[in-house]
Amino acid sequence: MFNIKEALKREHSKRTTDLIVNYVANNKNRFKELMDLLLSEDVLMVQRASWPLSYIAKNQPKLLAPYWNKLLDELPRSKHVAFNRSVFRSLSLVTNLPIEIHGRVINECMDTITDNNKSTASRFYAMYTMVNMVKLYPELKDELKLHVEPFLNHKLPSMVAGTRALLKQIQKIKV
Repeated sequence: MFNIKEALKREHSKRTTDLIVNYVANNKNRFKELMDLLLSEDVLMVQRASWPLSYIAKNQPKLLAPYWNKLLDELPRSKHVAFNRSVFRSLSLVTNLPIEIHGRVINECMDTITDNNKSTASRFYAMYTMVNMVKLYPELKDELKLHVEPFLNHKLPSMVAGTRALLKQIQKIKV
């Protein structure tokens, strides 16, 4: 029988990630096994269990529903940068987040976008998540634009290009 923890201990690779995503499929118990590792105190497990999360969010977003609050609780005190990146990527991929967590998602995204100590990838996925939130709450459009525009001066050309694409999406949102 496949064991997620043993697979993550053995290797950190796209191959292992794909094996886990395929193993979990749409099985709540198997997903719980992954989430227990992701939310554990073991930094290595947190790092490695983060990668499959966003693929599962894309393929089986309903599996994450019972875990959104736990994931949001863990963001400010996460044990590895991969956790934050993966949670924000997952949030950006799921377009029908429960309304009960919208306020928390918006706060965590804005805190991350404006925190220079956060990783570029986490900040970027938080921006994408906020674009989805602004589609629901267009009154936040100007505030998001204000926080995204400084990334046009980023040292990474990929970040500048991504920022331009984000600003185009933000501009299309009707207030």
